[in-house]
Parts: sequence; structure tokens; C-alpha cells
Amino acid sequence: MDNIILLKKTKELEDLCRSLGFEKTLFLDDVKVIEAKTNKDLLKKYSQFTIVKPITEDLLRFALEKTKINLVYGMEFLHPKDSVHYVRGGLDQIICKIAAEKGKIIGFSFSDILHAKNQPKLLGRMRANLRLCKKYNVHILFGNFSTCKEDIRSKKDLVAFLRTLRKIKK
Repeated sequence: MDNIILLKKTKELEDLCRSLGFEKTLFLDDVKVIEAKTNKDLLKKYSQFTIVKPITEDLLRFALEKTKINLVYGMEFLHPKDSVHYVRGGLDQIICKIAAEKGKIIGFSFSDILHAKNQPKLLGRMRANLRLCKKYNVHILFGNFSTCKEDIRSKKDLVAFLRTLRKIKK
């Protein structure tokens, strides 16, 4: 399992991540994080591993279909309210098929869980998205995505939490 940390690379952080069990860690120096507001923001060419946190469903689909983006995360925050009949996690079967076909990675942030105002709602959305990703064979990355050193968790913790998240019954 790889790890993504949204902090500048330092020797101390590298050693910490290695001691927490991660073979490879991508830092803010190694990736380009885009919080896109328009399609033009997504069409720029980037030479490094590119991560997008879209703010609308249209931007999510555009990023997956027409750009060279490597990873998309934060879909759980696209819709403020769930439907009466189902959870609105941001992913659906069409988006998942596109992601699988284009070889895109769907990311899940443990840092978002730590800082969520409504954790049960976020966990339900993540669980629904994980189920869709598994059904349509989409590559996933469950990582730290930490913006401060105190939020970094070990590889074993993330694997255990992901395993628990997948097994939660309705």
C-alpha cells in the first residue's frame, strides 16, 4: 500500500512514514493537488502524479473522462444531503465504469474521516463508494491524505480500518 501525505517532504516525515510501515510515500513535492472549480483547471498538463478533489459531479466526470488525472478523491462531499431512498456518495455505476476503463484511481482519505463533522454519514458514503468500486473493478487507494503530522496513521491501522469499513452491515 502506498501512502499520500499532503505536506512538504522532510527527512523526519520520510522516516516516520517508513517506521509506520509504508514502502513508498508520496509527499506534496511529488504530487500536484488540484481543487478544480472549472474544466479549464483540469485541462492543464502536469508532469507529476496528479490528484483532484472535484467540487461538482460534472467536474468529477470530466476529470475521469477527458484528463490525464491519476487519482480523484473527496467524492463523498459532492452532495450535501442524501436522498430519502439511497446514500449519495458521489459515485455511481457510470462514473465507476469510466474510472475502470480509463485506469483512474479512486482515493479515500482517512484524514477526512478524522476531521468530519458528521462521521457516520461520511462512513456510510465511503462504504457505498467502496462497494461500487469493488463491483466495477475500480482501483482504489485508502490513504492518509494528512495535512498535519499528527494525523498520520500506520499502514496496519489503515488496512484494519478499511477491512472494517467493508464489513459493516446495514
